[in-house]
Amino acid sequence: MTVGQRIALKRKELGLSQETLGERLGVSRQAIYKWESDAALPEVEKLVKLGREFSVPVGWLLGEEDDAPEKPELTPEQLRMVEEIVGRYLAAQPKPEPQREAPAELEEDAPVQPKKRRRWPYVLAAVGVVVLLSKLTSLVTQVDSLRKESHALQSAIYDIQTNVNSQINGIANRVEDVLQSQNALTAEQSAAVSSTDYRANTVTITARALPRTYVEGMTAEFILVSDGETVTVPGGLGPDHAFAADVTGPLSDDISVSVVFLSGDQRETQLLNQFSDLYTGSFPELLPDGNLWGHGNKIEEYIYVDPERRFDDNSTAIESIRVGLFRDRKLLAWYERTEKPDNYYGDVFERSWFFRLDGEWTMEPDHIYEQVTIITDEYGRERAYPAEAVQYNVETDRAESYDGGYEEGWLAAGTLNGCDPSFWEY
Repeated sequence: MTVGQRIALKRKELGLSQETLGERLGVSRQAIYKWESDAALPEVEKLVKLGREFSVPVGWLLGEEDDAPEKPELTPEQLRMVEEIVGRYLAAQPKPEPQREAPAELEEDAPVQPKKRRRWPYVLAAVGVVVLLSKLTSLVTQVDSLRKESHALQSAIYDIQTNVNSQINGIANRVEDVLQSQNALTAEQSAAVSSTDYRANTVTITARALPRTYVEGMTAEFILVSDGETVTVPGGLGPDHAFAADVTGPLSDDISVSVVFLSGDQRETQLLNQFSDLYTGSFPELLPDGNLWGHGNKIEEYIYVDPERRFDDNSTAIESIRVGLFRDRKLLAWYERTEKPDNYYGDVFERSWFFRLDGEWTMEPDHIYEQVTIITDEYGRERAYPAEAVQYNVETDRAESYDGGYEEGWLAAGTLNGCDPSFWEY
């Protein structure tokens, strides 16, 4: 599983929504969505917080460990301590008094005297029951307190393990940085986005590299790798012996720029920078908010989209919005744009676009249903935003998250390829 799949899996196990998990981590729901769809990788600090939230090591989230361990149980020594405490408490309780012998039988000819019923034995019995219940309650309270303390101890041990792992990772990263600095081919380097052509779907990176050791006759090339395509541009040599060039290539979410120094037969390569989410971040984020959940198999007729929701402030303008109901990636029906229903209140609804599904629609078992927002931006580019995939469960009579079929390209919170319009048939 990928990092995003592991995050989605643990979030669903804990019954958390993307918004709730984002609030606990101090990030937006959009960030959670991007992590789970592998559009972005959480920072180290966020990975540590995710590990604490999910009670798993960071190594498991990164795929370095196969199984997510449970929190450490009490050791045998700790269990013996608990048993000894409970045993001492029980031993300290007063033993019941031995029963008195019954009086000798009356002689047969002796007149039978009526027994006078005494109330004090019943009063004492009632008091004894009350005292016993009180002591039992006290015992249960003490055992419960011990149990809570043991849980707190387990959590503390786990927190210490997580902190130690974090410190080890931090030290390893610093050592790696030092080694990279010592082995770097450049004394100075930079690579930054200078321009983007959304209509042509290209990006231009301005790169500069000053070799640590310049040799007369040395040349350089800058290489951009994006979307499986490689672009190579020769670097111009400046008066300070620094090489620079503008490299233009396909706009994508995974771009790397490197410099190659050539001196005689020697060829040495240095990575300058990596860029992620440049393509995804250029679009607004328009996840549909509707209802494919709840009891029964009926699909709610209304759905709304907030056109102001953005990945960042640099996203392009929206030309058109369409919302469709899909079954097994095939279009069933388009929602029609409509006025805001009277029962929706709040600022977000005032700026939202509402859509209505004509007629009554229900879900059938053994099919995957999704609501998908498809936008066209000002440059004519299309982008699809699927909501969470669900299936109808006949036994529970409700729609449930479809969290299987990773090998088929599906994720519990959408699809791996779901943002590509060609993934959907419409």
